[in-house]
Amino acid sequence: MKRPMCVTIIFLVAMFASSGCSAEAYNNGNALTGVKGARIYFDVNVGEPEKLLTRLQLIESTYNQLVASGVSPQVVVGIRGKASNFFTRDGGYVLDTDVPLKKKIASRIDQFIAQGFQLEQCAIAADMQNIPTTDFMPQLEVVSNGYVSMIGYQSQGYAFVPMD
Repeated sequence: MKRPMCVTIIFLVAMFASSGCSAEAYNNGNALTGVKGARIYFDVNVGEPEKLLTRLQLIESTYNQLVASGVSPQVVVGIRGKASNFFTRDGGYVLDTDVPLKKKIASRIDQFIAQGFQLEQCAIAADMQNIPTTDFMPQLEVVSNGYVSMIGYQSQGYAFVPMD
């Protein structure tokens, strides 16, 4: 009875050890060596609500990890494409079944504003989605052309991070 138990324990330990799991923490030390500040432009254009919420959570996580590493980030979130439908003032522009996720997205936007993020909505995308620019959340600045913003921010040294 003891032998099978011992073999099982050895097998499990060997599997755990070979699975790549470890107690060591991962970090981005090499990438962040000497970095005190970061300028980041996140391009958000995914129109599927669950994926969109995940992308916003990844932006939050990235921001928090930079801050925890001693980096002071300046963040711009550019919204375009079908993502635009989830950044309007009310429950319109999305399916009724997506309204609860739209509310979660709205609360994420409030967090971003509290952290000093700048949020930009592309007017071209709004027009393509038949959304009057007055229907967007007041936290968003509507810009005439999101592509021009991307070019401008990259020219100013912002890292471009696609979130599609």
